[in-house]
Amino acid sequence: MKSKWILLLALCLTMPLFAQNDTVRILHEAQLPERTEVREQSFATEDTPELKKTPDSLVRVEVTTIHYFTDTLTRIAYVPDSTAQQRIDTVHADSTDRRGHYIEAHVGLGYGSLGYTLDGPANRVSGSFSALLQLQYAYFFHQNWGVGVGLWFTNYTSMAHLGGDYTWLDQTDSDTEEHYDHTATVNRWRERETIHNLGIPVSLQFQYKDDDWKARIFAAVGVAPSFSVMKKYKVLEGEIAHKGDYPAWGLTLDNNIHEFGTKTDYPERRESQGELAVAIPQVAVFADLGALIPVGKQVDFFVGGYFNIVANDANKSEKKALGWRDADFLFMDMYPGAYATNLASASHPWEAGVKVGIHWHYIKPDQHKTVDYFDYFTRQDTLVDMLARRDTVVTERIDTLTRAHIAKAAEEVEKFNKIYFDYDSYKLREESKNYLASIVGVLNKVPDAKIAIDGHASEEGQRRHNERLAYNRAKAVAKFLVEQGIEKKRVIVIGHGSLIPNEENVNHELPLDRRAEVKVVQKQSDIK
Repeated sequence: MKSKWILLLALCLTMPLFAQNDTVRILHEAQLPERTEVREQSFATEDTPELKKTPDSLVRVEVTTIHYFTDTLTRIAYVPDSTAQQRIDTVHADSTDRRGHYIEAHVGLGYGSLGYTLDGPANRVSGSFSALLQLQYAYFFHQNWGVGVGLWFTNYTSMAHLGGDYTWLDQTDSDTEEHYDHTATVNRWRERETIHNLGIPVSLQFQYKDDDWKARIFAAVGVAPSFSVMKKYKVLEGEIAHKGDYPAWGLTLDNNIHEFGTKTDYPERRESQGELAVAIPQVAVFADLGALIPVGKQVDFFVGGYFNIVANDANKSEKKALGWRDADFLFMDMYPGAYATNLASASHPWEAGVKVGIHWHYIKPDQHKTVDYFDYFTRQDTLVDMLARRDTVVTERIDTLTRAHIAKAAEEVEKFNKIYFDYDSYKLREESKNYLASIVGVLNKVPDAKIAIDGHASEEGQRRHNERLAYNRAKAVAKFLVEQGIEKKRVIVIGHGSLIPNEENVNHELPLDRRAEVKVVQKQSDIK
């Protein structure tokens, strides 16, 4: 009996040892993962009913597993540096500046007339071929406006057509016969009248080009004092038949009488041609409208239309009745041409047509100068931040970037946020592409933030051209970021032209102002 109690006592003493060994094993297994922490608690309660029924002790073990999460935030740090250099810079002439000196040469072809009419139902005046040669100098004092002066040589030509009966009352013949009424019948009469003028056109000129157009609009209006260098008329065909009643002779002239009959040879005679009497000077007003198509840096091809008209009355002839004179008809006046008859109205010569030409624009040559500058370069460092977290429940995390993260990302991006461009270009350099590709990962860490891209240009060139160029530079950067995976709706493109200089450009070097700057912003109001 005594030995039984000894055995029971030994069993009770060894039970806690067996339970401690189990606890050590559980702790050891739980600590095998590097992210597991075990907290244990063991105790035995002898007051419970179960202990009274059994001789065994109870051991309670609590194991708490704590999960650690490690986040990696990669930062790209650019450390700027520079070295002093010297280079020869070429200052290019601004071909977009249309101010300056021009030489303009035009040739034209059109339709013209002496601009008068003839009385009588059978009479009429028609126009004919017209040509124009023009050479002038122009100075554009404004991008769109200029003045010009030069020389032109042009001609105005009309065709006069005559017909009908013309009667002279109470005439006498060469033998002083009794008075009679004499009638001249004009058949198929046609003559050419031409005035060749040398003019001095003085004009106000206008040219305009939109950025999206290849050609420019060109227009000119002005006045041109003109002086006639040739003014001729020539009978080309026709006949005049004379008839009348001679009471003393009892004879009636008819076309069939050879002695007084039709003069079919008149167009071949010396009297069939002569000079016109015209005003000197004649003052013409004119207008041109067309397009200038660039064919070189300094040369434009012009194509368009022209119109000019003489403002004052060009006909200064002593008006005479339609008549005839030769050895057989001494009672009649010599024929002076239709332009000088009393049938002709006031004359305002005009012409209209198309013309082509060349406009040559003087542009100053490129200038070369020595420039001292700092050659800027950057050293790129990659920083990795390890962020540790502990969680006892959630094994799956959701990272939410706060405004502080956005500000931190903006600070990292703006350490070196300037993208530089070549002269008058918005094409990305290879080193710019490498930099933009490197910050895409940082920008993707802030999906709630927007990216503002500001484009800038140097002071060279015209304001509108620089505004478009600056906008295109910002747009080129935005396009590249979108191609690298940045959402298009997050990117804001702004063009500032040449209004905002580079704050780092202390030496005022033009290449450092040809840039685009990348900024990270939280909302629209953060954009300056």
